[in-house]
Amino acid sequence: MFTRILSKSLRKRKTKIILAILAVVIGASTATALLNISYDVTDKVSLQFSKYGANLLVTPHTDTIPVGFPGVDIGTVTDQRYINESDLWKIKTIYWRNNVLGFAPYLYQVVTATTPTTHQQIVLTGTYFNKTLDITTPYSPHDLPTFTTGVRQISPWWHLNGGWITDPNDTTNAMIGTTVATTLNLTIGQTFTITYQDQTTPKTSINLTVLGIITTNGNEDNQIFVNLPVAQTLTNRPGKIHTIQVSALCNACPVDTFAAEITTAIPGVDAKSVKQLVNVEMDLLTRIRSMMFLVTAVALFASALGVMTTMITGVIERQKEIGLMKSVGAENHQITALFLSEAAIIGIIGGLIGYLAGLLLAHLIGLSVFSVTISPHLEVLPIAIGLAIGVTLLSSIIPVRRAIHVEPAIVLRGE
Repeated sequence: MFTRILSKSLRKRKTKIILAILAVVIGASTATALLNISYDVTDKVSLQFSKYGANLLVTPHTDTIPVGFPGVDIGTVTDQRYINESDLWKIKTIYWRNNVLGFAPYLYQVVTATTPTTHQQIVLTGTYFNKTLDITTPYSPHDLPTFTTGVRQISPWWHLNGGWITDPNDTTNAMIGTTVATTLNLTIGQTFTITYQDQTTPKTSINLTVLGIITTNGNEDNQIFVNLPVAQTLTNRPGKIHTIQVSALCNACPVDTFAAEITTAIPGVDAKSVKQLVNVEMDLLTRIRSMMFLVTAVALFASALGVMTTMITGVIERQKEIGLMKSVGAENHQITALFLSEAAIIGIIGGLIGYLAGLLLAHLIGLSVFSVTISPHLEVLPIAIGLAIGVTLLSSIIPVRRAIHVEPAIVLRGE
């Protein structure tokens, strides 16, 4: 009997039911679109930020000793220490290893660069450009045994004229900053000599060919870049590096967590986050989520108003029907169940349609606003339907209260 009454009620009020479903679709589609965008865009925004360079700097732990006269501070003395190149793979053994996009070691030294027309003291930087490391002891047996990393992975924002050094064993080519190219009057394909000598080691030199010229508008413009083994051999520092720059995806966990785990994995180092970049990234992601939550809340509120208006109109139009049902013995809980069942059906249908419409809306927003393709997430489906049902049920509270307070004797007399 209840099912027959419910079915008949839905058929007789097709137009109003469709209007209520459309109201639900608006809220459900908005929620679906923004949830899908939130899942995808936060990761993709973080990936976009990774193009602006590393957000973690790993340096050897040093002991700093203050010096000066009593009451007069003239500075500090810091002993020079290094990080062992053999420990680099350990960065990919931390808990958040899958969020490590890449890293690059750096060994710096001032050398003398000589060309047929000039010679100049310049910073030589040894690094990885594109090197595959063996992960000696993976964190999980499911982890890959190797990891390819280097400057090309963590510094895609470099503007390059020419080509990258692709062979990690290349000892004859170099990449130079644009300021170095101007100072030494070098172009791609030309050869120059770099020389190094200190008080404890004999003079060493090597001839290099310019493979690419780098423009970053930063310190890199004043440096010469070579493969790490070239710098280590030239300066007699085998297996040593000064710093490690790490690019980490930080939308799911604080970047400081990375720093703490790297410090634990590699003894004798200090890991610090590049606060400015990290703070901007996290602030932007928080603002995006807040905006999406606010828009979703407004859309759901508008849906609730639409459903409530439709339901109240239905109650007014069906007062005689409700009065007749009560006069033949229908209880208030049965009247309530009838209206809530209608609301639930409206919510389910509106939620399903809203989910499909939301996927299309997310795709359009992703392309037009963020210039990315938004992937559908099935886990959003139960959320969309749940929100739709919740909105319709909450919107039915006032109409249901009005329905159960209908007086049969009054409405049946036409008053």
